[in-house]
Amino acid sequence: MMGKTYFMIGEFDKAEHELEAAQKLSPADYDVAYTLGLTYLREHKFAEAKQLYDHMIVQVGNRAPLRVLIGRAYRETGFLPEAIEEFKKAIAVDTAFPRVHYHLGLTYLLKDGAARLGDAAEEFKLELAGHPDEFFGNYYLGIVYATEAKWADAIGLLAKAARIQPNNPDPYFFLGQAYQSLEKYEQAIEALKKAIALNPDLAHNDYQVTNAHYRLGQSLIKAGRADEGRKELQLASDLKSKAFKRNEAKLEVFINTANLAEQNKFPELSSAQGVIAERGLPNEQAMQAMVSEAAFYTKVIARAHNNIGLLRVERQDFRGAAEQFKLAAKWNPRQEGLNYNWGLAYYKSELYKEALAPFENELKAHPDNSSAKQLLGLSYFMSENYAGASALLSEVVATKPKEAALYYPLALSLIKQGKMDSANRVIQQMLLSGGNSPQVHILLGQAYYAKNDSVKALEELQAALVLDTKTRLAHFYSGVIYLKMGKLEEANREFEAELSVNPADIQAKYNLGYVSLARQQTERGIKLMREVLQAKPDYADARFELGKVLLQQGDVKGAVESLEIAAKLEPGQAHVHFQLGRAYLAAGRKAEGDDQLELSKQLKAKERSQTNP
Repeated sequence: MMGKTYFMIGEFDKAEHELEAAQKLSPADYDVAYTLGLTYLREHKFAEAKQLYDHMIVQVGNRAPLRVLIGRAYRETGFLPEAIEEFKKAIAVDTAFPRVHYHLGLTYLLKDGAARLGDAAEEFKLELAGHPDEFFGNYYLGIVYATEAKWADAIGLLAKAARIQPNNPDPYFFLGQAYQSLEKYEQAIEALKKAIALNPDLAHNDYQVTNAHYRLGQSLIKAGRADEGRKELQLASDLKSKAFKRNEAKLEVFINTANLAEQNKFPELSSAQGVIAERGLPNEQAMQAMVSEAAFYTKVIARAHNNIGLLRVERQDFRGAAEQFKLAAKWNPRQEGLNYNWGLAYYKSELYKEALAPFENELKAHPDNSSAKQLLGLSYFMSENYAGASALLSEVVATKPKEAALYYPLALSLIKQGKMDSANRVIQQMLLSGGNSPQVHILLGQAYYAKNDSVKALEELQAALVLDTKTRLAHFYSGVIYLKMGKLEEANREFEAELSVNPADIQAKYNLGYVSLARQQTERGIKLMREVLQAKPDYADARFELGKVLLQQGDVKGAVESLEIAAKLEPGQAHVHFQLGRAYLAAGRKAEGDDQLELSKQLKAKERSQTNP
């Protein structure tokens, strides 16, 4: 049970460990063996999975049901040629086995898309020859005909699928589409009304009901019922807007995942699907709206990854969620709401640079998504792209003037660009909306510092602390100013004060370590730099300072290790290569040391030529 649970939530390494243990205890439990094979496949351990499945065939016998199960395992995990071969082997054993031809046809479409429509159709026909009342054979062959615009052929099959499953809205939807294409508007109206009446919820099959209302409106107008038609078109427009707002609200809940009670309003936020052995009927039905596209099955895989990502969000594992959304995007980059989910997961993980592309793609698809615009602006700010941040945050502030939290990053972005007049206007807006707050004085301090007026900058920062002694960043920026002025003792005091207020501030700890080293407090400085790197291993400046001081202390091995990483993180910095060259020479690696020193000279020359063209 534990192994299956880990499998269902996507923790395949843990699932492998538990399932291997379970299989040793119960070697004849084929459900465990099958799930272990799926786990291997998810981990791209194809050889191990094949060996396990081949052993199952030896034990159980070369039977069609087992071949189909193995084929589905390969298909679900992306090993499509192998899946096709397994389905063919199943057919060789028992050509009449239920759904075997359907599975083969489906896999043809998944592997080669529209290029295999003909082959898929033949398999669906063979399925119906043996099982004429099989829902999926009728339905999917009808969809293939509809894709090929063979509307008359499609209608008969879709109508039969609707009779087999009269409470399923999907055959009626495509039946209505076929009637509409043949200009049989009364029949289209009847079919589309049934599709709408049976639709379980707005989000079903990518908001299929919205398209149904739209097509119903078109058909009503063509049938001379203009007033009814316009109402349906308006309803379609309203539902489209509602779908967008629902996604936006759902993702707002996603941002604030501490309130899990709110997530219950959106059950899809906590849903997750995983295949253990047999996929039940609901999962098959979930594919039906996708069949009209050549690559429809990829949407199923994308949704599975998306659901696992949402489950990880519920557990506040945002990095794990981002990886799942990344996989979902690989399969279906146009999945509604995916880029927003993906960007949010990175944002919550504080991986702001990684969040940029998903948010940018979301805005390309939905330029009016203000939440995406706001988060992209904040991600630009945290990534030090101040031009991008100020452009987007200015737009958001214009529509949300009471969003006080946005004024600070907007004003600071403008200050960083030297746009002091624009920054001052934003600061005045902050004063009007939020009054005399500490954040206003911090911004004014930044503005004076940008003008090289350190005295007034320190006065403003002190004013912020008078209003609130625990204001974050006031001590930090004071320390930065004192450090620039060469007042190491005062800088040391301010960075210590910042850390007392905000112990997790990595920059404050780095600067305190830097000041400690500058004040010859070597042991303390080394300790602080190691703490910084433990929290942020890719902090290049900390790697450099640690390597430099270790070299001074005679720890050549430690110096080389730290400086090599710094050079990889900042390959264009001359001073890093210079210190690495010295460390190599100290280690007796003369050729490498000379290379690094020469590279340092070249980078310095390049810097001088760019500074003095």
